Order: sequence, then structure tokens, then C-alpha cells
Amino acid sequence: MAKRFYKNTKINAVKIFRALKQAYMEDRGPITVSEIARLTGLHKWSVSRTIDIWLHPFVESVIVEELEQVGLRIKLVKLKNPDLTEEQLLRGLNVKL
Repeated sequence: MAKRFYKNTKINAVKIFRALKQAYMEDRGPITVSEIARLTGLHKWSVSRTIDIWLHPFVESVIVEELEQVGLRIKLVKLKNPDLTEEQLLRGLNVKL
């Protein structure tokens, strides 16, 4: 069964992409899901789910294991290809339909 988009999946993906692109342009390196949520106005769960299900081909994410051992789950995310455009992202999302 193919994955289906939620109503705002593409809009949310673009918001997340823009936040990651902004972090790259500002030379901040990987940013947390919480930071992406703050920049986009999305809930952390929505950000994490969109990254895990729809954006995983376009981003690198890592969970900091040292902090997870003490009960903190922090996921750091960055674009795999900072030269990726919104149009390429949207085309890639459409292929996944």
C-alpha cells in the first residue's frame, strides 16, 4: 500500500526545507527538530514525522545517543544536498506518491 499525504504534507515539507536551507545559509550546521518546529510554526511531532516519512531521501538525521541514554531524544537534521531547490523537492515528493 502506497503512503498517502496528509492534507498539509507538501506545505509542511516546504516549510521544513526552507528552515533547513536557512540554517545552511547561516552556516549553523545540523539543527534540532525543536528548532525546525520553532522556525516553521509546526508541532515537533509533525516535523519529526514529515522528516522520517517524506524527507528522508533529502536530509541526514542523527539521534544523539549519549543524550538518549539519559532520557533525552534529540534529532539533528541537515540537508544532504544544500543545492536542492524547492522544485526538485516537490518533484521528489510527487515521485513517492
